[in-house]
Amino acid sequence: METMKCTNGILTVYEDKVVISRKTLGGFITQNIKGDKTFFYSDLSSIEYRKPSILANGYIKFITAGTKETKQNIGILGNTKMNALSDENTLILRAFNKEIPKKSEEIYNYIMKKISECKNKNVNIINTSNADEILKFKKLLDESIITQEEFERKKQELLK
Repeated sequence: METMKCTNGILTVYEDKVVISRKTLGGFITQNIKGDKTFFYSDLSSIEYRKPSILANGYIKFITAGTKETKQNIGILGNTKMNALSDENTLILRAFNKEIPKKSEEIYNYIMKKISECKNKNVNIINTSNADEILKFKKLLDESIITQEEFERKKQELLK
């Protein structure tokens, strides 16, 4: 578990999910009294990330199916527009902090690794299912229930 305090909330990273908490002054000002927001890695499509620098804020935005797109106006000298602060899926990474750039990049890389693992796991499940289907059709072929041509056609469909 890793925690990082951001301008408009707190990001907590777990083995299977990330949680955005608004239990900071900036989080309360921008999100009022909303509860925690949890994203399981398997539900995330991607992440938008901009590393903060000494002069400019950065951000990390969690993207899921149906995420409403908002423009992240992250300015120089820590100047951040209100629409970026009020996006419920975005945390602003504060400029002027020497630790945040390194920590945020490590967290970003960890989360991207977890998303990739989930997507690869799903691909393996699909591939296994297709292999099982081909075996079923092979059995039908061996029992002369379908023709060689039907088997080949179905196999090609499943391998696409």
